[in-house]
Amino acid sequence: MGRAPRRRRAPGRPARRGRARAGAGGARPARRLLIDPRRPTALVFDNDIMAVAALSVAHELRLDIPADLSVVAWDDSPLTRVVRPALPAVTRDVAAYGARAVAALLAVISGEPVGDAEEEPARLPPRGSTAAPPR
Repeated sequence: MGRAPRRRRAPGRPARRGRARAGAGGARPARRLLIDPRRPTALVFDNDIMAVAALSVAHELRLDIPADLSVVAWDDSPLTRVVRPALPAVTRDVAAYGARAVAALLAVISGEPVGDAEEEPARLPPRGSTAAPPR
């Protein structure tokens, strides 16, 4: 018996599976950590969708954000500012980083010397989901 053909999405429509997996990827480990008797006082996620999923789990578990738990995101998408409490997220000029990387790559391809690049440091703007750890 052959396999059923894979369904194709319409051209121009974004895949939804990646977002769902990212959310689950934040919710599952967050739930495991947050129900543990040695619960952490802070969680840092490498993307905003995972951080928002963890924030949702914390709300389900009736944790007080930020008194019981601080949550920090990474990408600083608009999503971090519309959830409550708002999530602090690492902010950096990704477009400028990319432009400098492309310029360096083109220089290497052309045989020009490329030196070290000094980038602006990332920032972490304070928002409502962080506080000092409970004593």
